[in-house]
Amino acid sequence: MQIINSLIPIFAVIGLGMLLRKREFLTKESTQAFNQFAYFFALPLFLFYKLATASGSGSQVDSMVFTLIAAVAATGGVAWLAGYVFKIPFASRGSMLQASFRGNLAFIGLPLVLFLIADLPLEQKSAFESAVLLTMTPVVLFYNVGSVVALAAYNENTQHSFSYRHMFINLLQNPIIWACIAGGAFQYFRWHVPTPVLHICEIIGASAFAIALIGIGSQLISIPASNAWQATVLPTVIKCIVCPVLCWVIGRSVGLAGLELQAILILSATPTAVSSFVLADQMNGDADLAAATVVVCTAFSFVTLSGVLLLT
Repeated sequence: MQIINSLIPIFAVIGLGMLLRKREFLTKESTQAFNQFAYFFALPLFLFYKLATASGSGSQVDSMVFTLIAAVAATGGVAWLAGYVFKIPFASRGSMLQASFRGNLAFIGLPLVLFLIADLPLEQKSAFESAVLLTMTPVVLFYNVGSVVALAAYNENTQHSFSYRHMFINLLQNPIIWACIAGGAFQYFRWHVPTPVLHICEIIGASAFAIALIGIGSQLISIPASNAWQATVLPTVIKCIVCPVLCWVIGRSVGLAGLELQAILILSATPTAVSSFVLADQMNGDADLAAATVVVCTAFSFVTLSGVLLLT
């Protein structure tokens, strides 16, 4: 029942985005506008609003953060080792690495978790939302740093493409991180957010997931991924299977159970983020491999996310 109520709606909206792009209702320019609006405005305002108005974050945030970051880091280690064992070409290894550990937390993982807790009492739901959002913040930071380092380390012209200054500027310009920090500060210090500001955040934030998921679908059907399908098997298996398995082992070892463990498993099993293709293309990585992995991993994640919902 959770699959029908929570997972199918998300992939149905992604499918709608693919259909709209195929029918040319959406263009490359309109898709970029959708993605930019969702990333820079709608989702940050949603995250800030939810965190600033949450009643509390619960007592499991530290364990959830540790579990997810440890699982992602361990997954990166597995991917790095697999790159040598399976003799992945040097120029493709950075793209393979980031595709193996960088998940789409904000646009697939978060709405799925929110659907999952929709029937909880309001106070418990608010506290759990806050815990999940606070968990995501350091992980998003970890994703950005890890992806840049991976692509910089495994690149034929590393010295020309890598810039610490550019990396830190990208991190400082990440609106999702700042929205979570600001919302967490308002919650922690019990600062009052003016009612008109809350209403603006609520109105714009309500569009975040619909626009983002349509944008993902539209972008998936348009990325050039025709010649790299076989190479996607390794990062897809690592991202969709190895990562959640490691997350379960680590989560159980630190005492996570119930809804907290299920939420962390969902976040760990999310498919490779679409932004990994953009970053690989910008840093002279294997853009074809990155693009193909996004498509294959997104499709395969329906199976693994269904398994997470059933098993937990």
